[in-house]
Amino acid sequence: MSSQAAAATHRSSVPHRPRPLTGTGTLIRFILRRDRVRIPVWMGAITIAMLGTVLSYADTFATQEDRDQRAELAASPVFQAFNGPGYGLDHYTFGALVAYEGLYLAVILVSLMSIFLTVRHTRAEEEAGRAELVRAAVVGRHASTAAVLIVVAAVNIVVGLLTAAGLSTMDDLDGTGSLTFGASMIAASLVFTAVALVAAQLTEYARGAVGMSVATLGATYVLRAAGDVSETDLSWLSPFAWSLETRTFVDERWWPLLLSLALAVGLTVGAMALSTRRDVGAGLVPPRPGKPNASDRLIRPYGLALRLQAGSLVAWATGLLLLGASFGSLLGDIEAFAAENEQAREIIATAEGGTVLESFLGTLTLMLALIATACAIQSIVRLRHEEVAGRAEPLLATSLPRTRWVGGYLGVSLIGSAFVMLAGSAGLGVTGAINQADVSLLFTQLAAGLVYVPAIWVAVGIALVLYGWAPRAVPAVWLVLAYGVVVFLLADAMGLPEGARNLSPFHHMPELPGADFTATPVLASLALVAASVAVGIARFRSRDVHTSA
Repeated sequence: MSSQAAAATHRSSVPHRPRPLTGTGTLIRFILRRDRVRIPVWMGAITIAMLGTVLSYADTFATQEDRDQRAELAASPVFQAFNGPGYGLDHYTFGALVAYEGLYLAVILVSLMSIFLTVRHTRAEEEAGRAELVRAAVVGRHASTAAVLIVVAAVNIVVGLLTAAGLSTMDDLDGTGSLTFGASMIAASLVFTAVALVAAQLTEYARGAVGMSVATLGATYVLRAAGDVSETDLSWLSPFAWSLETRTFVDERWWPLLLSLALAVGLTVGAMALSTRRDVGAGLVPPRPGKPNASDRLIRPYGLALRLQAGSLVAWATGLLLLGASFGSLLGDIEAFAAENEQAREIIATAEGGTVLESFLGTLTLMLALIATACAIQSIVRLRHEEVAGRAEPLLATSLPRTRWVGGYLGVSLIGSAFVMLAGSAGLGVTGAINQADVSLLFTQLAAGLVYVPAIWVAVGIALVLYGWAPRAVPAVWLVLAYGVVVFLLADAMGLPEGARNLSPFHHMPELPGADFTATPVLASLALVAASVAVGIARFRSRDVHTSA
């Protein structure tokens, strides 16, 4: 055989390596097939929420006088910390109001959607072992990343365009401003899609990737708030701020969005480069090696559940501690602003006769409670994840009772969420006490945070009922939190009747320290939690254990 024939034979025997993007189209269709319900729900929920919010603004601030009064309040440091820089406050048109009080919320919603969808189809697929099976076929190295990026980007573009189209049909909202609003949403979502892609390369676990991405979103929000309140250029270091700097409906400028696009491209390229430096299923940050001998606590259900979630709980507690501390540092500013602004005093003051400061503390405590509820839900839904992953069945095949196994995760969720809530209250109380030179404020805030714990636990009870009776529907428990946020932020603007507000477990809790404490809603919530837990566990004891989602 000649040397040329031998070389040709050798080349034909070497397996063909697919190109980096081979199979991208097939994976796109696979993602769309799997999320044929999830994606439309996300898109519809965000679009309807934003357009509904804007319609509520049209009713609440119908006249220029109403908007001018709102502008006086919107100029406060507290509003700037939450909403961003206020453009057009000297002549607060309806468009300026929509941008100032709605755009930051839209950015948060699309960013969270992007993070969850991205991690679901990247790191979660690797953790479940499906990505390795897919990669064993004729699929390129970067096909999965490209498919996820294309789908998530397309979803965000559709959401942004639908929102822009809806806004453009409303009175006093022009097409240019509406398109800028939608483009600002899209640009921010692309940044945090890329952030999630990078996080998926670093850790072996989907929960860790989501945690890193959401923490990054929170950090950019806080960085933006610090820059806006201090009136420095610090906010320009935050990609969250770039979407708010477009001056939508006031004096539109598109160039800040180029910063978002550049960062998104850079992070995406970085994520693809990092993916070539690791094995499928592994992360660039290796897990810490365990001890040679396991602790006796790990042979108990509660100890094992706590060990699996300890890192997450510490991260949640640290985040809320820092967030509460940052809120507490604003107490002096809000008190001084309210002293000079009569409308601010009327809006912040409670009907129960509490002071402006007490009312503001009650609002902040409720916000912390809603965040702590996310921690509680994330903890309790771990039951379903363990079952689907096939790790629950081997344990339950032993002499371990189902009640004890569920009780371990339930205990971690209940005690852990209470710990996280108290950490946030402690942060708010400590800095608030320093700011006001009143040490009793610390103990008051701890009590105020403790009052909301039963409301947080209601979400845990509902999740357990779903887990027992309809395990596939467990993710629906997030609607409890979503509705609580809607009631908290938009109930007045949307004109929700009292009956609708009462559907939120948080609405019943007394907003200490401004309101008087009443034990009835607290005890009723605890009774509801106990009943839900009993119903959920009773059903789980008699149903089959499933290993498929």
